[in-house]
Amino acid sequence: MTRRSINLMQFWLTVGFFLIPGLAFGIAGYIRFSTTLFAHAEVEVRSYLLFTAVVTLLWAFMVEQMRLNRISTLLTLRTGIATAAKASVCCATLSLSLSYFYRTVTFARIFVLAGCGLLFVLSFCLIHLARGILHAMDRSSHGRFPIAILGADQFAASVANRLSNNLLARCKVACFVALPTQTPSALDLPVLAWEQLEDVVEQFHCSEILICLPPDWIGQAQKILQFTQHLCIPARIVLDLGEGIFVPERIFDYCGIPLLDVRPYPVDTIGYALGKRLFDIAFSFLALLIGAPLILATGLAIKLTSRGPVFFLQERIGLNGRRFRMIKFRSMSVQGCRAANENHTARTDPRITPIGRFLRRTSLDELPQFFNVLRGDMSVVGPRPELTFFVQKFRGEIPSYMARHNVKCGITGWAQVNGLRGSDTSIPHRIECDLYYMRNWSMLLDIQIIYRTIFNGLMSPQAY
Repeated sequence: MTRRSINLMQFWLTVGFFLIPGLAFGIAGYIRFSTTLFAHAEVEVRSYLLFTAVVTLLWAFMVEQMRLNRISTLLTLRTGIATAAKASVCCATLSLSLSYFYRTVTFARIFVLAGCGLLFVLSFCLIHLARGILHAMDRSSHGRFPIAILGADQFAASVANRLSNNLLARCKVACFVALPTQTPSALDLPVLAWEQLEDVVEQFHCSEILICLPPDWIGQAQKILQFTQHLCIPARIVLDLGEGIFVPERIFDYCGIPLLDVRPYPVDTIGYALGKRLFDIAFSFLALLIGAPLILATGLAIKLTSRGPVFFLQERIGLNGRRFRMIKFRSMSVQGCRAANENHTARTDPRITPIGRFLRRTSLDELPQFFNVLRGDMSVVGPRPELTFFVQKFRGEIPSYMARHNVKCGITGWAQVNGLRGSDTSIPHRIECDLYYMRNWSMLLDIQIIYRTIFNGLMSPQAY
């Protein structure tokens, strides 16, 4: 019942958010074309419907990325103004950017402006409507159903406390049941002995039972479940996995095998696998197209000022530990390039050519890496790829170092925009930033990192 009620609320909230663009631009179309406020104009209905459909798809993507359709997100918002505005502005910007290439129809400005404005108004209203319903349900005395907690230690008490303080939990703890040989902690609610297990239904009328097993009781889970089967109420196990293990939204079934995913990274989501890849291709293609004159001028400058090839290929470690050749503009003498695989560049490194020092200082030597992104070796945003020599060195020295290879490496990353760039910065701090990025990845975070890279990071003092 707990899972069903939350899923039901989640479903209707998602439906509500996804319907907003159709409603917003439907109202905007009525205002512009069906009222006497504005002059009559011919309407190509098909094009306007196509525009609304595109906005709806982009809006659904923004809602998913910002987790606006998650009840837990709505409960953490203060006013909701900033969040609704950010989602509306991002969606409107992407929609108008796409419509720029659709030159066969010029959309009415009132229609577009009114529709985008209503996106914000309706999303803001839906946020507060949902929050109001949740708070009303919480104040209602009929909204919570009684449950029992099997376990009577501090872990069980913490579970009960979290349930009582959470608006999403449509339940109230009626009693605890001590596990066999378990000494109950001091609890505010009745604690039943193991032999009184049946009283959770007969006396307390509980509709569910949560089994809170300490780590050393996991092996007894099957045995405990057998005792709860005759109660005729659903039983669910609450796992105490300890610190450092993140459990995603669900345990999933894979070919009939129940799997608990404890990896705290979003690489298995559709948003990462598809959305991020499409963004990488589009952004890299656009960057190479705009930067083509600069790339040609840089290549010519390198060729005229030093002997050797224009590009420098260097082995790096990428996703899942795979090796690939990262492309850069050559910024060192040819002799120095051969030794670069086992040495980080120093600030006064004599191997750097004069033009190479300028390229490194302005980060222009990184431009060819967009070809790596198009090939799929890298992403625009992600942990910076490390030399093979240093990966082998750091993997035994720094805990969790290899976890950074669970996502694609990037041209720029969270560590770089936070000043951790160059060989003289703290490697453990860079790893902390990489892990933070992986745990909190979203397309909005990627856009934020790209923005900070362009306007703050290209001329970083750590670049040399």
